[in-house]
Amino acid sequence: MASISLVPFEPRFERGCADLIEALPDWFGIPESNAAYLRNLGLLPSWLAVQGKNVVGAATLEEHFPGSFEIHFMAVHPDYHRQGIGRRLVDQLESEARRRGGRWLHVKTLAPSHPDPFYARTRAFYFALEFAPLFESDALWGPDNPAVVLIKKL
Repeated sequence: MASISLVPFEPRFERGCADLIEALPDWFGIPESNAAYLRNLGLLPSWLAVQGKNVVGAATLEEHFPGSFEIHFMAVHPDYHRQGIGRRLVDQLESEARRRGGRWLHVKTLAPSHPDPFYARTRAFYFALEFAPLFESDALWGPDNPAVVLIKKL
């Protein structure tokens, strides 16, 4: 198996990123949001996990306020789950946030009050990386999609 490299996003990888999102319909099922994630890969600091010519993971960092950064988007192809790729992407985002003076890293995901088993796995992933819940709200995505904000001190 070829090794996996982390590289900054380049437009030549856009189709591979679209394929990555399409491979994760249980997490990325809203076409308008998916289009925005793809667009933001080129606008925000973004890194890809690449094996050969294949994009197997992607992550985007957004700075909302000085010192406060968000994992705006992150995805790992289901065939590559539990192989350390997500951890490597988060490590890259943490390093970049620190380099830019970051003190906090946060991420929004579907809250535990929603029974979705896929997002339960997402939360478990972030908890394993020492993120902690800050608050839950249905004001961000509506009552059918309650969000939880998870935060980590850098």
